[in-house]
Parts: sequence; structure tokens; C-alpha cells
Amino acid sequence: MTQPTESYAKILVLSSWYPNRTAPFLGNFVQQQARLLSEKFQVTVLYVGVDEEITEQEIIEKNHGQLHEIIVYYPKKSSILGRKRALDKAFMTGLKMVEQPDLIHGHCILPKGHLFSKAKAYFNCPLVVTEHGSYFRPERFKKWHFKERMIASITKRSIDQLIAVSEFQRKDMSSYFKEHKIRVIGNPIDTKLFAPIGIPDDEPIRFLHVSTLDPELKNPGGIIEAVDLLCAKGYEKFHLTIVSDEPYNDLQEEVNRLKLHRYVSFEGPCSHEELVPFYNQSHAMVMFSRYETFSIVIAEAWSCGIPVISTPVGIASAMEAHLGLTVQGNDPLSLALEMEKLINGKSFQRQIIREHALQFGRQPILDQLISTYNSLG
Repeated sequence: MTQPTESYAKILVLSSWYPNRTAPFLGNFVQQQARLLSEKFQVTVLYVGVDEEITEQEIIEKNHGQLHEIIVYYPKKSSILGRKRALDKAFMTGLKMVEQPDLIHGHCILPKGHLFSKAKAYFNCPLVVTEHGSYFRPERFKKWHFKERMIASITKRSIDQLIAVSEFQRKDMSSYFKEHKIRVIGNPIDTKLFAPIGIPDDEPIRFLHVSTLDPELKNPGGIIEAVDLLCAKGYEKFHLTIVSDEPYNDLQEEVNRLKLHRYVSFEGPCSHEELVPFYNQSHAMVMFSRYETFSIVIAEAWSCGIPVISTPVGIASAMEAHLGLTVQGNDPLSLALEMEKLINGKSFQRQIIREHALQFGRQPILDQLISTYNSLG
């Protein structure tokens, strides 16, 4: 295992998104990676966010072993200039609380990547950036407004090492970052927690969907439409469980309207630990996303030995046949036909799927991050 060099003992983690009291689930992948890094380094996470309920800055600090989290909240301002000043002031407050780091690791260039550049200049140390956002996909990139282009341009000039979380995402980013060598390092998952436990009964076939239910990216409505198509063909011995931390009232109403309540149920919010039984009680994970940069839930499903039915996005973009089934994007009939294969008896080798997922385990990802840091020395 690669060991961290003494020159990179203290890491400052910055992110445009991070779990906080106004958005408790956003950026959880950043928090998980920060906790992983704290097993080898002294890690400080600094996040600044607006809070409409306060009138002056508020600072929250938390310590978890070698992980120190600093969240600076600032009040919302009505003018553009006022918002910029409040953000800059809050960030400077946070920077002054940070002990001199040896390296900065930023996450998500938009909408606050310019702060990564400011921190690099303030501390005069290398900047590594991992991109998780879907805004480099061609159809979204074409719609970038002036502010987004300016933030990306400022950040781009300061990056010493750029990381994409999948080869699928790297290809989309490469046209913008022509001067950068982009490494691919996936998001870490807990392969000890997400592990196979038993095999579900053959009937009914149980499908699982876990996501934020974002209609633009996750396309949960298309999954409901596929279920309706299966029912129209006379299939009855199957069930879809949808798990989300976000509200699902609109989808629930659609399920009721289509009279699919026997076939579709909703669960959540759920902790990481509470998700494990849902994976292990399912025959397949169903994802119908229009875009994914990585998809942690696919990696978690594979870690539990569960095959995935997915559009070719994120880590499922080049999915081999022993890992699941690939469907056409935004085509509910294509999804229904692949789900039908499992209902009719198609099976997968869970241990082979599990072995594929081990590459996303905490230690392999940590080793890759350490190797990346050491390459800057």
C-alpha cells in the first residue's frame, strides 16, 4: 500500500456542495471521501453556505478524530454585489481558521470553484480538484451562462491535478480541459457494509430504485411508465421499491392514478445502514438516468452482488453482460423489456458482480488518492 509523504500531511477539503442544515444530503460523497482521507491525513473541511434565517455570520465546527469540519453560514443578501461580498467575507473567515495545509482538494467546480483558486493563492500549495457535477455533459455545457464560464475559467487556471469519477465523465470533461491530464478515480463505497447477505426468493421478482428522484437526470417517471407497460402485458409477480431522501408525493400520485400501488412502494429517507437490506432483498437495481457521472448506488448494488438494469451512463456506461442489462435512454419500453427478462427467470452470479465492485472499496480509492498526491511532489 502506498504511504503518504510527509510533505502532504495536512489536507484542506473544499467543496461547492456539502451536507449542511439547509441541504443535509447534498455533497455526502464529499463528506465520505473526507472521512476516508482522515484515516491517513489531518483533514480540514471548509464549506461556506447561505442561510436565509440568519442576519450575521454563524460558524459550526465539528471534530471526528483527524477530521475537522468548519461550516460558515452567511446571511442572504438581495443584491448581486451584496451576495458576493457576503460569500467572500464568510470564506475569508473560514480560511483564517484553517491551519496551513500542505495540499487543497476541491470538489465540484460549479458554483464555487473560484474559491479553490483563492485558497490556493492564500496558502500557496497544490490544488487537486475532483469533479462530480453533470454540467460538462454537452447539452448542459452549451447552456452555461456567463457566471458559470467565468468561475470555471478562474478555477481551471489553478488546478494542478484534475480528477473525474468515471471514464464516462472524463470524456465529457476532456474537451474543456484540453491542457490537463485527467485522472479517473471513482467514489469510495463501504464494501464491508454493502455486502451480499442471502439470496431473495424467486417470486415475486423485486426491483429496487434508489435516487434523488430528480426528474431531469434520474427520470423516475420513466421507470413508473415501464412498470405500467409490464402490467399491461399481464405480469403480476414483481414489485418495485423506490427509496429516496427527497419528497415522492408526485410520483406516489402517479402510481395511484395508474392503479399500480400493488406493484410500486416508496421508502425513505434512509441511512446508509438502512439501505443495505433493500439491496439484499432485491433481484436487481433499476436506474433510468439521463446522465450520471458515477452513480454510487450502482456501485453499492454491485457490492451487494445485485445486477443493474441501467442506461449507459456513469460507471454503467460500458457495463459487461455479467453485471447487468443495458437499456436505451428515455425509452420506457426498452426498460420494460429488460425487466421482463428477470421476471422470466434470467439470473446472475452474485459473487462475480461483488468482485467487480471491490475496486470501489475504501482502501483501493484511498491508495489512488495518495498516489495522486505523491505525484505532485
